Amino acid sequence: MAAVALSILGTAAQAQPVPDAKSDTKIAMPAANWLFVQTADSVTFEGNTLTLKGVAPQTLMFTDRPERMTGDAATAKFVDYWTSGKSDFQKDPPNATLSVDVNGEAQLSVVELTDPKLNGDTLTYTVKVLGDKPPVSGKSASLFIDWWYGPGWGPRHFWHPGPWGAYGGGACWRGPYGGLHCRPAWGW
Repeated sequence: MAAVALSILGTAAQAQPVPDAKSDTKIAMPAANWLFVQTADSVTFEGNTLTLKGVAPQTLMFTDRPERMTGDAATAKFVDYWTSGKSDFQKDPPNATLSVDVNGEAQLSVVELTDPKLNGDTLTYTVKVLGDKPPVSGKSASLFIDWWYGPGWGPRHFWHPGPWGAYGGGACWRGPYGGLHCRPAWGW
């Protein structure tokens, strides 16, 4: 329990304050703990391979409290970044929760993800089952992927010049409802 509390406190201490930005201006993307969501029309699971078919072209991302930022990255760029060797994902594979519709019932499973491959709108992962139930095949799949801390300096973080010049790690802007929406440099 103490280790969990220290982990949470250590993570919270890493979060950077979010600067104010008008809707017509960009600001540098602040470092934060980002969670990812990938959606697909269907999913199958065979052996240790999870296959998302009809995967959305954008991978959604969001932060937890206190930042509450949203973002997106092209799914192809997400896979490229993961497999480039510059991400935390290859060094420390993320956990994920898969939610899939089977006969109108949500079925959940928890897995560790490795080795993503995208071919058209079909995305496959090699998985290790972590929970008490393996993934099941079904429709309307949502894959919730554990966090990435970034962008930022350091051996575990990747800075890229991107299209923003001064916004090397990515850029954010205010959406129509006032929320901060971001895109990492690698996700453009």
